[in-house]
Amino acid sequence: MGRILSRVEDPVDEHTKGWIRFMVSVESVYKKARDSRIRKGPTSLLVPATDLLCKCPKLKANKSYLILGREKDDSPGGIPTGNIAVTQRSIVIEWRDEWDQRMRRFRRRARKCK
Repeated sequence: MGRILSRVEDPVDEHTKGWIRFMVSVESVYKKARDSRIRKGPTSLLVPATDLLCKCPKLKANKSYLILGREKDDSPGGIPTGNIAVTQRSIVIEWRDEWDQRMRRFRRRARKCK
């Protein structure tokens, strides 16, 4: 779950051409792989420019979103960047505060299954 801080207009490097970069503050990580690079704190969220043209996902500054997807899916240029890349296989939905308790319950259940 993360809060969109801002949209970065200028491309940072050659590998992210065709992708729009958003600065995100990761507030909670509910599930991740052992070798995951996702941590709480500021990071970049990359969205293909073509997806933003059709307004999917609709991302607004200062709003929180639940981001679901695979960390290794379709990173720009196939290079793992440590950023979060949102693709057509990802789900990004606006966060609702009442989901917090539900997500904590899912996390507890997952720990019991190990």
